[in-house]
Amino acid sequence: MNKRIKKYMEEIEQTESKIADLQVYLKGIRNALKEEEDKEMVKSIRGMNLDRKDLHALLNGLRDGNVTFQVNQKNEKETIDGEDMNTEKEDREHDKTQETE
Repeated sequence: MNKRIKKYMEEIEQTESKIADLQVYLKGIRNALKEEEDKEMVKSIRGMNLDRKDLHALLNGLRDGNVTFQVNQKNEKETIDGEDMNTEKEDREHDKTQETE
């Protein structure tokens, strides 16, 4: 067999082997990313302090696409050194008034 052909065939085998190894590595990285995103979602939902009924309704709404999110920007007066000055109760009351408007 021609030396060049043999060399190319060996190079192809090595490259395919590297590609297979990198695909396995990439799959692992994607799985790790998904796990971290899942943990972050669970952490956020647990931080809402909802009772079982409200939590169930929220999760169903998310799954069905019926939940919308509203982002409120706070004034500088409402924060000191980047910390929110409202209590959780005030935030919930504010959210309720926003929903009724």
